[in-house]
Amino acid sequence: MRRLPVLLLALVPAVVHAQRAPVTSGQRPYVSVDAPVVALTHARVVDGTGAAAREDQTIVLRDGLIAASGPTTQVPIPAGATVIDLAGHTVTPGFVGLHEHTYFSQGSRTTQMTTSGPLAYLALGLTTIRTGGSMFPYQELNMQRAVQRGDLPGPRMHITGPYLNGTAGVGSMNRGLASPAEARRVVAYWAEEGATWLKLQGNISRAIAAAVIDEAHKHRMQVTGHLCSLSFADAAAIGIDALEHGFITNSAYVPGKQPDVCPAENMRIQADVDGKSAEVQASIRDLVAKKVALTSTLAVYETFMADRAKLNPRAMELLAPDTRREVEVTHASLGKEGLIVPTRLLEKMMEWERDFVRAGGLLGAGVDPWGTGMLPGFGDLRNYELLVEAGFPPPEAIRIMSLNGATILREQAQRGSIEPKKVADLVVIRGNPVATPSDIYNVVTVFRDGVGYDSAKLLAAAKGLVGVR
Repeated sequence: MRRLPVLLLALVPAVVHAQRAPVTSGQRPYVSVDAPVVALTHARVVDGTGAAAREDQTIVLRDGLIAASGPTTQVPIPAGATVIDLAGHTVTPGFVGLHEHTYFSQGSRTTQMTTSGPLAYLALGLTTIRTGGSMFPYQELNMQRAVQRGDLPGPRMHITGPYLNGTAGVGSMNRGLASPAEARRVVAYWAEEGATWLKLQGNISRAIAAAVIDEAHKHRMQVTGHLCSLSFADAAAIGIDALEHGFITNSAYVPGKQPDVCPAENMRIQADVDGKSAEVQASIRDLVAKKVALTSTLAVYETFMADRAKLNPRAMELLAPDTRREVEVTHASLGKEGLIVPTRLLEKMMEWERDFVRAGGLLGAGVDPWGTGMLPGFGDLRNYELLVEAGFPPPEAIRIMSLNGATILREQAQRGSIEPKKVADLVVIRGNPVATPSDIYNVVTVFRDGVGYDSAKLLAAAKGLVGVR
């Protein structure tokens, strides 16, 4: 007898362990597919491993897991399965976002996206997120628990505690740390409260940062940072797990950088740094050797470029009227004040990320929602377009947004790619984002744990809420 392909072995019921929880009343209005066995047929599949897209594929979901994936002619459809013909559609893994704030800052106002955030992230294909630092940590933890209970649909969430900094002025939402001993006490507290990540900010000393990282690792937490007083090399030397934003925030490239001091020129001087210099290339190799992961956030920096930034009309529908007016005013003033990102700096950021990956580095991606018009989910998908523009082949860009993110979260065995026995987190996209990157926005259905959510209904429920709740 001809042996069945390995991919089909997961159809054996004994191999599949139930993962799929019942759909709750809070989730029900948004669910379009709810069946124990589902067959997605005739789809184009980009599986998240970096492999080329495969045409006319079938994916079988059973009890919340991927039971089989392969050519439609070779994957048998189980009796009683709900069959969905996806000809003309592309299926990717659920996206894993790594800089996904649940608050929205515009001008002097910062509001929590308690309802709108989870809805929008899931609607645009984010099935797992790591928050990128919290302004309202208890609201964020309660949001995570509400999603876990099924009170509202949303991605599974890895919570990063409050921003940890060396100073915290009047009105600051950072947690200022005055000593290594205080740092250890604060880390232990947030570990007990349920945070699994911590984030260092730009005015922290090496000694205090080292205490944060050491104590976090004792509690099986991970640490990332948006740094300035510390260079990337400083942070890598003391064991940081990840870094945010990449080239633009590495203060080592600022001439005359003093230890533990954030130079005023940071995030500007990099525009004139030679990314191919021996110094820069050595810094990349150092990060790779120390296994420090990076989060790409190209989309948010593009919003500080008057010649490139555009407000996505669909994203703007999520904003409350007053918030929308403020965002539009901010957008109109681009290039006149505040942070200005010149084209050559964005190009250097892209080049640096390509070199980092080619050197063996682990690159993930995230949106960093902001009052310049970056919204949950929409910014993540803009990242895909920018990664492709940066020179990453589309399947590799999908990997950065899925399997790489899962790997950084240490969940690559459970999710991040379309493979048998993994959790059935999938994004169904109308069209072909491999050939036409802008098709990435045509999300139709998002499967989380094998349950399919209607993207349009999720976005409709979030309409007008950003800036309110």
